[in-house]
Amino acid sequence: MIFTAEGQQVLACPNMHGGKDWEAGAYSPLTNTMYMPLRNMCQRLLATTSPDASHSIYALAVRHELAPGTEQLGAVYAISAETGETKWLHQQRAATLSLVATGGGLVFGGDANGRFRAFDQETGEVLWEINLGSPVSGFPISYAVDGRQYIAVGTGPAATTASFLQLTPELRPSNGNNLFVFALQN
Repeated sequence: MIFTAEGQQVLACPNMHGGKDWEAGAYSPLTNTMYMPLRNMCQRLLATTSPDASHSIYALAVRHELAPGTEQLGAVYAISAETGETKWLHQQRAATLSLVATGGGLVFGGDANGRFRAFDQETGEVLWEINLGSPVSGFPISYAVDGRQYIAVGTGPAATTASFLQLTPELRPSNGNNLFVFALQN
């Protein structure tokens, strides 16, 4: 995007933190499906040389906002790697963060409000959920010890969670940094 004059304003979707950013997606060879944490975020950009601009290094003032026509900030898309078709979609108010797929047919992922969930890879049904208290900003991992499978994930604020939470002011997670490890049933 090229601005032609100071004071020019545009709406750009997705924004610099929306759509898809650093958060990990996942792939499952069981379903040949990509699972992507996406956000319905846009940004209103104002060309300005004001030193008080939020992104003055770029001569821009930036205001994040929800995409027009939705109140749901977060989404998990299950996309066929073969056809590109959306197989299922889970939408929610809180911004979605990183995901991991397991060989047991589950997708685990968290959100900016501290919720950590297990989704069925085939249907997107939420099979399990827990409130971890602060944004689930770590990349979940799966590992095994002595034949027992575990899921580990870290929580705490990240560079983008503040902008997500500005758009959902009713959500008020803590800023605690923790590591959680869950054992899966055999």
